[in-house]
Amino acid sequence: MPTFRISVVDQAFRASNDHELASFDEARKHGIKAALAIGAGEVANGEPYFGVEVLVEDGDETLGRFVVSVGASSLQYGGASKALVDGSNPK
Repeated sequence: MPTFRISVVDQAFRASNDHELASFDEARKHGIKAALAIGAGEVANGEPYFGVEVLVEDGDETLGRFVVSVGASSLQYGGASKALVDGSNPK
C-alpha cells in the first residue's frame, strides 16, 4: 500500500503525518476530514472562522493542495443568536 504524507498547514501551525492508504483519493479524503475535525473544534471553542491548506504528498512530490475552511456566523446579533455566542439568556 502506498504511503502518503498528509499535512494540515496555516500561519500558526503545521501538522504532518504519513499514512498508508490505497490511493490518492483516499489520502485526499483523509486530509480533508482531518482539517474539518480540527476546524469544527476551533469553531466550537469560539473561533468564528478556521481555514487551512491540506497538502497530500508522495515523497518530494506534491500530489494535491486543498483549502478547507469552517466558520460560524450568527444571522442576527441579539436574542437567541446572542445567547448562542456568549451563553447569555435570550430576552
